[in-house]
Amino acid sequence: MNKKIIDISDRARIVFKYLVEDYLKNGNPMGSVSIRDNMKLNLSSATIRNVLAEINFHGLINRDHHSAGSTPSDLGLQFYTNALLEPGQIQEKEKKIIDKSQSTYEFANQNKKIIEVLNHLSQQTSLVVNEEKITKISKIDFYKIDIKKIIFIIQYDDGTLANRLVELENKVEDKDLNLVADLLSKFKGSFTPFELENKVSSFLKDTKISIDVNAKYLISKGLEIERSQDAGSFFIRGIGNLMKNNQEMDIDNLNNLLNDIETGKIAKKLIQALKKSTGVQIFIGSNTNLFKQSNMSMILSNYTTKQGITGAVGIIGPKRLDYQKIIPIISYMSEVISKK
Repeated sequence: MNKKIIDISDRARIVFKYLVEDYLKNGNPMGSVSIRDNMKLNLSSATIRNVLAEINFHGLINRDHHSAGSTPSDLGLQFYTNALLEPGQIQEKEKKIIDKSQSTYEFANQNKKIIEVLNHLSQQTSLVVNEEKITKISKIDFYKIDIKKIIFIIQYDDGTLANRLVELENKVEDKDLNLVADLLSKFKGSFTPFELENKVSSFLKDTKISIDVNAKYLISKGLEIERSQDAGSFFIRGIGNLMKNNQEMDIDNLNNLLNDIETGKIAKKLIQALKKSTGVQIFIGSNTNLFKQSNMSMILSNYTTKQGITGAVGIIGPKRLDYQKIIPIISYMSEVISKK
């Protein structure tokens, strides 16, 4: 946070905090008279105007020329959430819902349950971002066990093994085995499953004239990459809440957001941003480069499971959120996930 903003006067902090909290609740600009009357301050309207001028100097408010009132800017909301927001407490019933949701599912199938619970508790669009650790392959062996069957043994860097039994319709020829050996000789040291997949694809393309059906089937099945149904890194629920809770969002903005989600652009940005931070992070409107929608905000909290899987859980919503309620829910959810 800019040092000059942090150094604003105590009186300006008090007035600004009140202005933000009234805006989050009601959404209306506030002028000097309404601030003085509602806060019951023993100050003149002229003094309040001077305080607002100080706040405005730091870029924390936007002036509404029609009402002569002020609303917090995106920078102002970011300053409020970072420096002035008094954290709320998660309710016991909310804790129980989260605890129950996490106690009955394995982590591998947990993403959909996480976003379902967060969507229910926050009434906002919920999301999970995972950055799963990719285990490299250290060695691949293959053995002929009868005239039509070959077994592939794939060894990973972490010591785990995967076996693939491939059965051909016709007899396994020596030339087929030689082609497999030729392909595997191209790998030196450890390599990722995706590197294997690319090598296999290129090899089959380069040898498509000379390779027969038997050898192609043997290679493609024996070295096939297995994909989990939950292999994605970005999970989201409740897109409809964005329109319901954010009257300022138009269809074009929503379509742009959905496109960024579908193409993985937001997930990549989030992973990069969260690597530099810990705990609950709040991204607000034009004050962040995560999304183009200036009237939106995002609240996220990091987690690291006992299995070493890292990621974040959170919500996307309008700038006018109940931060006191939602932040402790997200924080507790990430704590519970980290214990799995």
